[in-house]
Amino acid sequence: MYRALRWLSWLFAALLVASCAPATPSTPPTSTPRSDFRVAVILNAEGTIRDGTFNEYAYVGATQAARAFNLEVTHRETVEDKDYPIAIRAAIESGYNIIVTVGFQMQEATVAAAVEHPQVYFIGVDQLDPQAPANFVGLQFAEDEAGFLAGALAGMMTKTNVVGVVGGVEIPPVQRFVRGFVNGALYVNPQVTALSVYTTSFADPTQGRQQADAMIAQGADVIFGAGGFTGSSAIVHAAAQGKFVIGVDQDEFRTTFASGKDAERILSSAIKRVDTGVYLAIQNVIEGKFSGGALTLRAANCGVGYAPFNAAAEAVPNRVKERLEAIWRALAGGTLQTGAADEGETRPEPLAPDALPPIAESAPRLSDCTRS
Repeated sequence: MYRALRWLSWLFAALLVASCAPATPSTPPTSTPRSDFRVAVILNAEGTIRDGTFNEYAYVGATQAARAFNLEVTHRETVEDKDYPIAIRAAIESGYNIIVTVGFQMQEATVAAAVEHPQVYFIGVDQLDPQAPANFVGLQFAEDEAGFLAGALAGMMTKTNVVGVVGGVEIPPVQRFVRGFVNGALYVNPQVTALSVYTTSFADPTQGRQQADAMIAQGADVIFGAGGFTGSSAIVHAAAQGKFVIGVDQDEFRTTFASGKDAERILSSAIKRVDTGVYLAIQNVIEGKFSGGALTLRAANCGVGYAPFNAAAEAVPNRVKERLEAIWRALAGGTLQTGAADEGETRPEPLAPDALPPIAESAPRLSDCTRS
């Protein structure tokens, strides 16, 4: 798992939908792989391929692509920031020519290697550099859509008509999460009061707990943590007081609530499908469609969504599950806009009570995002 200060990478840039959550990391193909492309995943410091974070999901996406396109895949772990260029260089010297690096803090080393090795393809998770060369692509995520889904779930589950989101530092990705959450809650429940706050750090558990207390004092009974370790601390604190909570980026049922304590209080998590992003980027390389710059993951390409309800499944009414999936499909099919991608956008008109949003006939279903 990332160290506290590394939780910031979970907020930059974003779904393990119920039927799409990666299980244990996949194994590489057993047949003789093709020789023209070889994939190496460089994990974030102290990360592993079974840590429940972006490291695991990046490796899952790479191994899924390896099976689909008959590729050799490996991974290299790191311990400190200084290890990043060393690990990247070692992979290249070993003949790997598709390099996946995980986390914004690896961006400098990744871009530098891309400049030095123009014949190698680089895929950076939660990385974006407009000055990077054409052989580098950064995976970005539509946080407004993930936040919108979290807000819709909160708006349907609240009993007090007060919900809240504890954001991290007020930067664009966090702003999109927060605006999306507020708009999603109001979309399904116009009577709801959606509280929101930004914090001064992504790694301040005390601040997270204080903000959760402040929202609970105002009547909030569902709280979304969108602020790294600060936000996770907020939802752990709220869950301990019997409130429902929603995680962010990965399935926090598997990480933050892995001990099982109060795990029935986490409804879901607003997810960034790193596995999907890595798979699509590798697929683009293999099919000759690779384009440097940014590859944005959203509902339409199975890139953002929500985690399984896990231990809270019985507490979530079937009608809520049905409406949430319909909202995801509407976002994916383009018949619903969050109004939160950029500041000043128009908020969507609220749904009629218990109604479903209009869904395009061609809109994908959650099950369409499943990839073994």
